[in-house]
Amino acid sequence: MSGRLCADTLRQAIKAMWQPPGFDRVMSKVDLVSASPGKIVCEMRVEEEHTNKFGTLHGGMTATLIDVVSTAALIYTERAIPGVSVDMNITYTNAAKIGDSVLITAQILKQGRSLAFATVDVTDKATGKLIAQGRHTKHIGN
Repeated sequence: MSGRLCADTLRQAIKAMWQPPGFDRVMSKVDLVSASPGKIVCEMRVEEEHTNKFGTLHGGMTATLIDVVSTAALIYTERAIPGVSVDMNITYTNAAKIGDSVLITAQILKQGRSLAFATVDVTDKATGKLIAQGRHTKHIGN
C-alpha cells in the first residue's frame, strides 16, 4: 500500500464519510470508480432526488459533488487534513437528466503548507460531454 489506502478500504471510508447524520448524506448514491495519488473518480446515476424542477441535475448537487469528491481526493490520496473551503468556482456547461450516469473526476493540482487546489470535471458517462467544471481551494492543516 505504501502509505496509501487500498481500494476497498478507500471505498468503505468514503461511504462512511457520506452517511447520516449531516448534509453529506446526499452523496450516498455516489460510488468510487478509481483512486490514484492526487486523483479520485466517482460515479453517480442522476435520480429524481438529485434534480431541479426541470428534471436535470440540480446546480447545488453539482456543487456538492465538486466539494465533497475533491475533499475526498485530498484526504485519501494526499493524506492532508482538510479544513474549510476557501473558494469554489463552478462553470455549468450542460445538463444531466434523470437516468444519466455522471463521472466526477477530482484532481489535486497543488498542495501547499496551508492551502490545497483541486479541479473537478463532472461529465456524462455515456457521451463524455462536460456537465460542469469546478475549481476548489481548501484550507489544510498539518
